[in-house]
Amino acid sequence: MSQKLELSTVIGFGGQVPSGMHLHPSGSHLIYPLGSTMVIREVKSNKCQFLHGHNGAITCVAMSNSGRYIASGNSTHMGFKADVILWDFKTKTMVHRMSLHKVKVQCLSFSNDEKYLVSVGGQDDNNVTVWDLEVGKPICGAELSQLGLCATFFNHTNSLLVIGGKYLLKVWEVNFQDRKLTPHDCRLGQLKRVITSVAMDRDDKALYCGTTSGDVLYVQMTEPYNFKFSGPHAKISQGVLSVAISSDRNVMVGGGDGSVTLLKFDDLSKIKGTKLMGAVTSLSLGGDTFFCGTSQSVMYSVNRSSLSASLLSTCHSERINDVSYPRETSDIIVTCSVNDIRLWNIAQSKELLRIQVPNLECNCVCFSPSGKAIVSGWSDGKIRAFGPQTGKLLYVINDAHKIIGDKKISGKLVGVTALAMTNDGSFIISGGSDGQARVWSITKDNQKLAASMKEHKATINCIVVKKDNSECVTASDDGSCIIWNLQRYARQNIMYAQTYFKQVAYLNDESQLLTCGSDKQITYWDAFDCNAIRELPESETGEIHALDISPSGEYFVTAGLAKNVHLWHYDQGEIIKTGQGHSGNVTKIRFSPDSKFIASVGDEGGIFIWKHSAK
Repeated sequence: MSQKLELSTVIGFGGQVPSGMHLHPSGSHLIYPLGSTMVIREVKSNKCQFLHGHNGAITCVAMSNSGRYIASGNSTHMGFKADVILWDFKTKTMVHRMSLHKVKVQCLSFSNDEKYLVSVGGQDDNNVTVWDLEVGKPICGAELSQLGLCATFFNHTNSLLVIGGKYLLKVWEVNFQDRKLTPHDCRLGQLKRVITSVAMDRDDKALYCGTTSGDVLYVQMTEPYNFKFSGPHAKISQGVLSVAISSDRNVMVGGGDGSVTLLKFDDLSKIKGTKLMGAVTSLSLGGDTFFCGTSQSVMYSVNRSSLSASLLSTCHSERINDVSYPRETSDIIVTCSVNDIRLWNIAQSKELLRIQVPNLECNCVCFSPSGKAIVSGWSDGKIRAFGPQTGKLLYVINDAHKIIGDKKISGKLVGVTALAMTNDGSFIISGGSDGQARVWSITKDNQKLAASMKEHKATINCIVVKKDNSECVTASDDGSCIIWNLQRYARQNIMYAQTYFKQVAYLNDESQLLTCGSDKQITYWDAFDCNAIRELPESETGEIHALDISPSGEYFVTAGLAKNVHLWHYDQGEIIKTGQGHSGNVTKIRFSPDSKFIASVGDEGGIFIWKHSAK
């Protein structure tokens, strides 16, 4: 049985999760999801702790009034049950795992005394369930007439709760003795609204409902449950995504256009507002400052009196395609995604530089050997190099590769899909979705094509160069890895397998090569005659997309569709440690130059830094 691979740092925030970020009542910690991991982050020191337990992406988070419990729900595959997990905040342990809803848990809410939890399933389930938290068992449940999107208990009673959703707003009465749920319609008259978020006034007299139409509804919560009025007069564009009530009873509203608006509680007129980057999906009110999370994975702390926002943290909100370390330092990494490249100081979990190229996707990125340039391959077929301190464009190689390949098997990436630089920094070797490997001569003043090597029939996914710059290896979706002679620019040798090769790596003494791919196998190859030496069959339960060998050659890491990060002993061919945290495909993985850390990136947009302490 392998040991647990310990997480050192996680950079990322699941900003697409509705009301996903919560401030602990003590004001000391922020709780938020990233993929299938719950992150507990100290506000002052930025130190993080992690809660692992979900096997799918987290879709909803709730926190009890005192901060004793955290609840999180996830989504899973069709036909399977999704989990609701109850966590103890103090001990950071799982209290109960509750499985009843099919496919997805849409929203969660605690009762005021923390004895009960209400959960609403997604559109494939459409059920509401009330859970007894003492034993972790359901008390009662009912089917909803429409899709439920949000829920909240009343503040002064456990027996009443509200569920809002698609053309749905109902008060449910819980009969604990008979274990029944009885619905009562809220009368909205002629109004048809999709309710995305609800907030209960502290006296249980009024409910404020945020809608996709951009208005907030004020609904009376004493029988009969009548709609009274709505506001503000100027609708919030792209809908209201989050609602919270401040200590002075006024209503704070987060909009799909990035607006944060303070509304007067008695007539919902606008008092003041501010604009943030991305749709405001989470509002968590504290004392003088409150916290906002946006769909672009940005966190802000906002001063409540002036509504001035300061940036707390940022990350990629889309799939990250590549990660790379410079050769001399282990504190800096560069990552690339849709629209941008970002440079990070991982010791401080801080973004140092962002290079944006709108409407394009960066497929691959690496540092030049000197560290004076960040070289990147893009979906428009161009290679772009940037200065790592200023982000200034140094040069562009236009039409490096065709945008549409001869046979685009990988399905995701087009244009320039793989990059490597020779160790003297004088040549770039690029691979594309057109199956061509090209060598570019790089000087201070110009960049020209030195050779074009066409043998692959499909997308090239990875390129590695020998230390003496005499050879390079390309791995492709066509089931071959080719060793190229970089003096003659011709094929030296070739390796075949019934797989889409995703990654290739040289052992530190360059006597062997390691490959992985869609056949779930890791294969050792002799670098001289290209014969397979050893295969580790069924190494993973899914395709292996990422692989790297430690600088010492003693260990290697793999990851892929199975979501787990595996640390292997190279000679023994056994898994030593396993890391869990990713919720989707892991696209790339790298050892740091000092071999103390492993950086992995994936489809959820998170950067995971793992401790590598194996001696």
